[in-house]
Formats: sequence, structure tokens, C-alpha cells
Amino acid sequence: MSAIWPSFDQPPSAAFFDVDGTLLAETTTYLYAQVLRERGMIDRSILWPALYHGFQHHFGRLNYGKLVDIGLKSISRFPIIDLERLAYENFKDNVKPRLYDGIVEHINTLRWNGTPVVLVTSSPEIVIAPLALYLGCADTLTTPVRIDRGRLVGVGEGPPCYGDGKRYWVNLWADQNRIDLSQAVAYADNWSDRALLESVGRAVVVHPKGKLRKLAYERSWTMVRPTRPAKKIR
Repeated sequence: MSAIWPSFDQPPSAAFFDVDGTLLAETTTYLYAQVLRERGMIDRSILWPALYHGFQHHFGRLNYGKLVDIGLKSISRFPIIDLERLAYENFKDNVKPRLYDGIVEHINTLRWNGTPVVLVTSSPEIVIAPLALYLGCADTLTTPVRIDRGRLVGVGEGPPCYGDGKRYWVNLWADQNRIDLSQAVAYADNWSDRALLESVGRAVVVHPKGKLRKLAYERSWTMVRPTRPAKKIR
């Protein structure tokens, strides 16, 4: 079990990163929801179903459609520009301080060696955009949403970027960008991410548990256990 992020003899054709549990040991959307609650923009009761579905995610059986429905209903009355502003506050105060030790340097090394870095996450793009900008990502693959008159009104076309949906969006992106997935690497932490991990030539699993850890041993996937940052988070 390696304690550090992997190195590569040849730069991967692309590097695909799950976010929650992979880049940080938290759920970015839940952190964002807490910010919205602190501002009085959503009721505390909204967080309980989100927590339940987050718990289901740890066991790889999240009904992501229900989670999206809960989230969109709770914020559809707010202009996107206000939600974006709060997403940057959430990143600065809650997401950035929680990134695993060494992950920023590892991603920088990948980029400097010519590997495009792509985030692949079920979290809404509005929540992930500040993180993607900070990490210098080439692209972000998320669950599509529909926007009407500057407000989020529903889920867009295509499958949610969760489970097998991650394979769908990665394959589409690779086709559009002429990327050889057999030369790519993917990073993830959850059993639900196995479709993503199986889509590429090399897989890296972060703090694997249960069935994912067993599968990682069977497939000889790289396993890493990065530490959380020492800085105290408010």
C-alpha cells in the first residue's frame, strides 16, 4: 500500500479524477449546502436527505436522481450568479483547506508533463468550477443541468455523472479529444466508481475499503492513503 501519489514512466494520455473522497475526505456538495444554510438560503431539513443519500454513496448504491431533485428544488429560486459567488466562498473556506496532502503538487506534475487533468464528478458544475480552476483542469465532467433565465431548473440530457454514467461521459470526452483511454489513468475512492476505473489503462484507488479494496488487489491497481492536511479547519 503506497502512502504517496504515484509517478509514471510515461505521461498518461489523460488523468481523470473523481472528487469527493478522492481529492478530499469530504462531500463538496454537502459543504456547499452548509454554506447555503448559513446564509438562510435553504432550510436545515434539506441537509438530512442529503446526508442520507451521501451515506448511501459510501455503499455504492446512491440514487443520484433523487439527490439531484432534492438539490435543484432547494435552490431553483436563486440566480446562478449568486450561487456561483457562494461556490467560490465555499471553495476558499471549506474545500481548499481540506484537500489531501500532496494532491495539488501531484496534479501540477501531471499537467507540467503534458497530461490533461479532468474532474469527473456527480457534484454540480457550479460547485466544482472553483476547484477545477484552482487545479488548472483541462475540463470538468459533471451531471448536466438545464438553465432557464439564469436559474437552475432541472437535469439536462444524458445520464447523471455517477456510476456507469461516469464511463459514458469519459468515453464521450475521449472520443471528442482523440484520447487513447488505454494510456490514461483514473483516480477514485468508491465502489460506485469502478466503471470509471475500468475505463482506463491504469487505476489509482484512494483509501479503498471493502469490495473496492478487494477488486483493487485482484486487478493490481495502485492504492494510496494520503493524509488530511494538518491545518485546523473551522
